[in-house]
Amino acid sequence: MAIDKKRATILIGIIIIGSALALTFGFSFGRKTDNSTPKKTPLVSVTETKTQDFPIEFAAQGHLVALNQVDVRPQLTGTIQSVNFKEGDEIRAGQLLFTLDASDATAQLKRFEAQAAQINAQLVDAKRDYSRATELAKSNFIAPSAVDTAASKVDALQAQLKAAGAEIDSARIVVEHTRITAPISAKAGAVMVYSGSLAQVSATAPLVTLAQFDPIGVEFRLPEQNLNPILAARATMPVIVTIDCPDGNKIEGKLSFINNTVNPDTGTINLKATFPNPQQNLWPGAFARVTVHAGLSKGAVVLPPQAIMEGPNGRFVYAVDADNKVTSKALTLLRIQNEMAVIDGLKDGERVVLEGGQNLRSGMLVQVADPSIPKNSTDKLTGADSMATESTK
Repeated sequence: MAIDKKRATILIGIIIIGSALALTFGFSFGRKTDNSTPKKTPLVSVTETKTQDFPIEFAAQGHLVALNQVDVRPQLTGTIQSVNFKEGDEIRAGQLLFTLDASDATAQLKRFEAQAAQINAQLVDAKRDYSRATELAKSNFIAPSAVDTAASKVDALQAQLKAAGAEIDSARIVVEHTRITAPISAKAGAVMVYSGSLAQVSATAPLVTLAQFDPIGVEFRLPEQNLNPILAARATMPVIVTIDCPDGNKIEGKLSFINNTVNPDTGTINLKATFPNPQQNLWPGAFARVTVHAGLSKGAVVLPPQAIMEGPNGRFVYAVDADNKVTSKALTLLRIQNEMAVIDGLKDGERVVLEGGQNLRSGMLVQVADPSIPKNSTDKLTGADSMATESTK
């Protein structure tokens, strides 16, 4: 009996505890909890588009090139007798650079001259024979065929004399090639041969390279969309090009060449500008930062570049209306210069989000920050990336 009473007591306790838990969970499941908190209105800063006359400038990276450069090579194989300049010298056009051993060429020239003299002596004798034969034929002392024979000999010797003269001219050219002179005025590079070396026509390396320093050129490339403004500017005036020097100064030159085709692989076009270089401060092969000044763009729409964002459909901005609601607007970025973006697709005076547009969506209500509040205040703007990705709805 004692055991049954104990079991009954435990069972009653379990029933009471279960009932209490059931009532507790019943009330919990019956009540509706609300953990949601009101969302804060995004805080943004805004700017306005402006219309102004803006210079058309295109920046590029290029390298300096010699406008005139010559690899000096021998025209015949021979031994170098003398090198008549030093590496790095300023060379004048026509200046003697190298002399080759001319003994064989000179001997060949003398042999041809001797042959020509011999043929000329035979021609003089043949002409006398022809003259005598003509007189004898008039007196009927010889047959007319003898005159023809004498005339044929004169013609043959005259032809031989012309051939000998051509061989003499050829030999003189060979002799002249033993003296190698500078074709242009330029600065000499490294000398690749020395006295006693064998200069070969088939050699890969030149004897020396001459490069003109003044004037000097710079080669660079620009996107093809910049071509039309440059062509329009060149039609009315010379296009000015400047390069930045290491000392911080700028050197001004002129656009001298536009390639006749656009590279379809890169979408760029090659250009070249010419610069005066009397002090030879600019060196061929050196890197150069180039700026092309292509006139003035009147009534250009500009805004700070950090307001422009990058989305799946291209560049856009968030325009802010009078009710502080934002709408995404597509635009075309023409160029960035002087810390301003020149754009197409917006009008003058439109309010756009400058900072805080990272998590915005079209139609959202925003709070415009007071421009008088410093940026380092406690109310910091969020998402101020200039090229953030447009959030999808």
